[in-house]
Amino acid sequence: MKRTLTLILTLLATICAVAALRLSHVNLENVRTLDVFGELSLQIPPGLHYAALSMGLLVMGGFLAGELAASIALPRVTAYLFFGIAVGPSLAAWLPKGFPTLVPQVELNYLEFVQALAVSLIGLIAGSELKIPFLRTAGTRICKMLAFESAGVAVFVCVLFIAVAGVVPLLSERAPAERWFLIAVLTALISASSPAVVVAILRETKASGPFAQTGLAMVVLKDLVLVVVISALLATWTSIQSQSGGWNAALGISWHLAGSLLVGLIFAMVLGVIAKRTRFRLDMVMVIAGFAIALSGRLLNIAPLLAGITAGFALTNLSPNTSRRLFSSIDNVLPTTYVIFFATTGAKISLDSLMIIWPLALGVCAVRFVGCWSGLRIGCRVARASDLERKWLWTAMVSQAGVSIALASEIHRVFAQQEWATQLQSFMLATIVINEVFGPPLMRLGVMRSGEARA
Repeated sequence: MKRTLTLILTLLATICAVAALRLSHVNLENVRTLDVFGELSLQIPPGLHYAALSMGLLVMGGFLAGELAASIALPRVTAYLFFGIAVGPSLAAWLPKGFPTLVPQVELNYLEFVQALAVSLIGLIAGSELKIPFLRTAGTRICKMLAFESAGVAVFVCVLFIAVAGVVPLLSERAPAERWFLIAVLTALISASSPAVVVAILRETKASGPFAQTGLAMVVLKDLVLVVVISALLATWTSIQSQSGGWNAALGISWHLAGSLLVGLIFAMVLGVIAKRTRFRLDMVMVIAGFAIALSGRLLNIAPLLAGITAGFALTNLSPNTSRRLFSSIDNVLPTTYVIFFATTGAKISLDSLMIIWPLALGVCAVRFVGCWSGLRIGCRVARASDLERKWLWTAMVSQAGVSIALASEIHRVFAQQEWATQLQSFMLATIVINEVFGPPLMRLGVMRSGEARA
């Protein structure tokens, strides 16, 4: 009780300190720094100063909120997400005038690169958990379960979209061909899961065993397939809209996928060489690698998550001894990585969008849940999975986070010229938020009931 009270008071003090700084209206427009020669350097943009303040609040406040959640047996991931929502610009718009926005939208733009770093590191960890011997022995069984789970979600969600197509403006006002294409894209997006949540929960509970390995392998493989499917659909749409630019778009998306794999393999080789030549501060080596993967994603138009998964998979299977030292060194960095990723994700959530379209989003999430549970139950029976997997494996498939948000952003970018693009984005984000709220507690429940948790 004393520890809980201390955490609450520290969290409130942190929020109040940041609020006081915001209310002080300190003008940083004329702030300059001294270079190594003692000369005044170039002016630093005020937004960059305050972005550091926002990041500090998200990291420290998210960490404290996570510890509070852990004290009452809730997942830390959920607390990170809710804290991001609480201090983000969306909730601030609902507060009375005079209350400062603790993390303004303009400053969140500066944190996108830091979030890409988190995505890269999460990809590295997720890829490292996919062992070839395990995939050889359980690959067929995993594919069977995954096929039925994906089919269950797709069928249930698609039927719901068809049923409401005549009354929902987002679908009813579209031409038939456009409507069917939009249903296909939304069905694929809603089928996605979250490797980031699964990795975070497994690390938090220190779970290991067949249940943890199977759940993570299913989520990673599923999202890899869906990235390819959605990219192909978007390339088809671009080709239809512009005959001259269709092939260019298809080549761009092909590079987006193949380039991610290539960059991941290159980083795997580089990390392997570095790890063999040094035994000190490998955690910093992994952080620098994460930054490099994130920067490559921005400069080369590749997916940091895919590159990270590829690098982690190649390292752990081609150089098991070397990779073991690398990935054990990153354990001290991962808690901060998860805080940054999920708190920043929460701060970007639009509550206005969620409130506008929540009935449809809630219905889709409920149908998705039924399709996931029923499809995986059938898949487990066909694959002759254990009773434990039949009962609880579906909990790993509920959450949505980084991959889904990234795909939703890409879908919105492709359809940005359409008048219904804002409605589409609101709906996609609303479904992701709902699944992200309920998914982590369910995943934690499944891990605890599996008996593989060590913490």
